[in-house]
Amino acid sequence: MADENNQEEGSTGTAAEEQIRLSGDPIDITHQYIKDLSFENPLSPRFLVEADAAPQISIQVNANAAPLGDNRYEVNLFLNARAEHDGQIVFLAELQYGAHVVLGEVAEEHVQPLLFIEVPRMLFPFARQILSNIVRDGGFPPLFMNPVDFMEMYSQGIEVADADEEDTEDGAAKD
Repeated sequence: MADENNQEEGSTGTAAEEQIRLSGDPIDITHQYIKDLSFENPLSPRFLVEADAAPQISIQVNANAAPLGDNRYEVNLFLNARAEHDGQIVFLAELQYGAHVVLGEVAEEHVQPLLFIEVPRMLFPFARQILSNIVRDGGFPPLFMNPVDFMEMYSQGIEVADADEEDTEDGAAKD
């Protein structure tokens, strides 16, 4: 009787939980990898030994995704850190961090947000750590990067794409 109760208890769950269980995870990151990594330190050792000032550092982050077929995608996160002092490049660090992603049963309108918001959000801590370590290993203090709002990046990308589409339509209408 205890086995029957356990079986009944084990099979209980909300309809939403059952749907999630049946459809699998919406995102499965099967592999993460460094696709490309570059570090340039053109002023070493002079800057490391002689410079009293901290360089100005600019950081750029971008993401893209490409279909591989059968709900499989490659998502790439690009991190670029550039340090300058007195108009000269002190260091340049570039990382392309990739992931193989399999999407579960998700509605078509959710595919792009998953690929351009959620997957980069999950990859970012790993990529940030790699870039920080490379800069540190180049003789500089570790590079600390604030979290990135990938939802805002995605929204800005949509706005730019919409504006470009409107410009194209306006140009075609004038011809």
